[in-house]
Amino acid sequence: MASSILPFTLPSLSSFNPSQRPYLFHLRSAVPQSQNFGLKASRLLRQDDNCINVMASGNLSYAVTQEHVLNWVKQDNRRMLHVVYRVGDLDRTIRFYAECLGMKVLRRRDMPEQKYTNVFLGYGQEHAHFVIELTYNYGIDSYGIGNGFGHFGLAVDDVSRTVDIVRVKGGKITREPGPVRGRSSVSALIEDPDGYTFELLERPPSPEPLCQVMLRVGDLNRSIKFYEKACGMDLLYMRDNPESKSTIAMMGYGPEDKNTVLELTYNYGVTEYDIGDAYAQIAIGTNDVYRTAEAIKLAGGKVTREPGPVPGINTKITACVDPDGWKTVFVDNVDFLRDCGNL
Repeated sequence: MASSILPFTLPSLSSFNPSQRPYLFHLRSAVPQSQNFGLKASRLLRQDDNCINVMASGNLSYAVTQEHVLNWVKQDNRRMLHVVYRVGDLDRTIRFYAECLGMKVLRRRDMPEQKYTNVFLGYGQEHAHFVIELTYNYGIDSYGIGNGFGHFGLAVDDVSRTVDIVRVKGGKITREPGPVRGRSSVSALIEDPDGYTFELLERPPSPEPLCQVMLRVGDLNRSIKFYEKACGMDLLYMRDNPESKSTIAMMGYGPEDKNTVLELTYNYGVTEYDIGDAYAQIAIGTNDVYRTAEAIKLAGGKVTREPGPVPGINTKITACVDPDGWKTVFVDNVDFLRDCGNL
């Protein structure tokens, strides 16, 4: 006999108190984390003052479970933390970023047993700014970038001056300073010693100088849906460029002028790319990697690393890939603050 289910009202997002966002979908006290968002729940949900709690036995429908999970994703405390990629010579890359782009080394993590080293660089402390995480794997001096990775966007107050510095230091300029097509702003393209492209964007002072990560995708609508549902990002805007036969979608967790954003680029008629082995992933903070993994699965995403602590570091993470194979790692917010010395 099917179990009877008492009616209840799903909470309205408009009624949420922003100050309580991290706690709006708190099930941990009621069920094990690994079961929080299973498709077959063993309890009904009840809303009280601060959270949604377990109240009665029975089977929860997939639709109700999915709605609650995806609502939780939008209320989770998320921020783009850093971008990770591989380099062949740490000292050479650090010197280029410091002397040409004005970055500072924030911290270094040596993992001799795992045979790799991470170096974090940027323009501000990690707990408040998007930064770069360079990875050097012992004995590997080159990687293939492929044709899927686009560029990192860097906001500067004077593009021409920055290009002059890069030129004097022996850097490679792939597009001289000039107006951005269809707009009045100025930009230029440069390459670092490993071949990663940086687009220099002339802008007023920005709280996030490392302002963009651009990746190419084969189906823009499919990718937008993934990043909205699985990652909880907002579609900030889209812009079609018929002259260059491309369309871009800006995705992120806040306005472009104050937050780092993900720029997805679709080139007309191109459905597949070589993503190479150089670029690794974007890291995003979350209050709960276990719920995040379940939300990714419900959104149709592919979890490539089940949630749990990283050996040797003990930071809890989970990882997934988007429909084009681009990887995202979600990092526990508390563990992240501990790692970067802000807890």
